[in-house]
Amino acid sequence: MEVLELLRKKQAASAETISTELGITPNAVRQHLTNLVRDGFVRSEPVRHKRGRPSLLFSLTDRADAAFPKRYGQLATMVLTEIQDMQGPEALDEIFHRVALRHAGAIASEIDDEDDFEAKLDKLVAWIGKAATLATREETEDGIRVTIHNCPFRNTALKFPQVCTITPHLITQLLGVPVSQANSIHRRDPYCSFVLQRPAAANSH
Repeated sequence: MEVLELLRKKQAASAETISTELGITPNAVRQHLTNLVRDGFVRSEPVRHKRGRPSLLFSLTDRADAAFPKRYGQLATMVLTEIQDMQGPEALDEIFHRVALRHAGAIASEIDDEDDFEAKLDKLVAWIGKAATLATREETEDGIRVTIHNCPFRNTALKFPQVCTITPHLITQLLGVPVSQANSIHRRDPYCSFVLQRPAAANSH
């Protein structure tokens, strides 16, 4: 990480420069650089000089940006707090409802009108799972339970329960069935889960 941080500050540097700046041996630096190049975080480029052999300069790839800390959740919380203070909680309700509708439009293009309820539900859960939510579905006595085991927006959801309304809005919009929330990260449950019922036509088969 110290090598990555140094390259972020300098934009590009040789192994010798990195060795001097960090106070570690050139061999150790080269080993780190070899691993970072292999993993796609660092690239090397030969630089020719008037005299002597070309030297290698190392710089960060676009992939390396993911290795540095991000504060997306903190920014989202700050923005939502300002919106709530300026326009009230109803404004947040409307924002997250619109977010769900926008996502529903994107998912609808992947769902065939001729798909039955089960196929639509499977595609919806798979789409939700693409956002690293670890989404699963299971049959229960109360109905079909859709569980979000990993919430990518956990810190924001702990302060703003409206975040948890995106999934039920999606289900209602795309499947046309009512949804109730059984578990909620906002209520300090370890995950969010939602229970929905099959439509009458599906229950009759």
